[in-house]
Amino acid sequence: MQFIEYKKHIICYNWYNLDFNKSLREFIEAKRYIEILDSMKSNTILVLGGDWAMLTAIKNHYDKGYPFLWINFWRKGFLLNNREYLSEKIEYIERTYPLLEIQTETDWSTIKEVAMNEIDIRAWAWKMIWLDFSLSKNQKLCIEWDWVIISTPAGSTGYNSSLWGPIIPHIIDAFVITPKASWKPKFQPAIIVDNREFIEVINNWRKNPVEIYCDWRLFLSTEKNTQISLKIKKSLHSVKLIIINDYIDIWDNKVLQEQWFEIV
Repeated sequence: MQFIEYKKHIICYNWYNLDFNKSLREFIEAKRYIEILDSMKSNTILVLGGDWAMLTAIKNHYDKGYPFLWINFWRKGFLLNNREYLSEKIEYIERTYPLLEIQTETDWSTIKEVAMNEIDIRAWAWKMIWLDFSLSKNQKLCIEWDWVIISTPAGSTGYNSSLWGPIIPHIIDAFVITPKASWKPKFQPAIIVDNREFIEVINNWRKNPVEIYCDWRLFLSTEKNTQISLKIKKSLHSVKLIIINDYIDIWDNKVLQEQWFEIV
């Protein structure tokens, strides 16, 4: 990913997209971002691209505390502003979205990572895994399955919904744990968890290696017969998203459309 600093703002985009994305190339060459950033009242991270650019920018810059203004130059761009709504005099609305944090101990250190959309845990080579899930209220669940995703409300419209997990409105203070191909117990439904809880995960059946991803970036890969203990919770950091005022109704309606409401 390419980073450009303008005054105290940061512009992020995937440089390799310039070869085949004409609109992105023209936008950058014309320095359209200058007039946008000059209109901002605070230091801003401007992300140009699609969902992957968005998640990469978060990973690299979330701890700065700057708000993110995302302009879609790709296909779906669920949480990105449509560039057709850009104008010389733009009014914005700012919203805050939670991040998931995952932490584990190794022989040498504590490692952490955050995710905007989801954390997924899977057995290597698509084998079955046996995981103990414990909540901070001393509640425990043991499940055998192929794969599990822990999603934020923002991420619930993605892979979670593809696994028939519930779509959570962005204002709900919850996470959702969604299994894929649950074996024991059979037909285990998705579990909605208050985001004030922390989730502890231990792999009881250690025969198969485990891979863990944060927003589809590899966080940890274990060796065979290795036990891991994970703690997953709401991060102390959050992400502030800047939404173009004229686009806010479309932005909000996206969640309803994913739930099969027809916008009239």
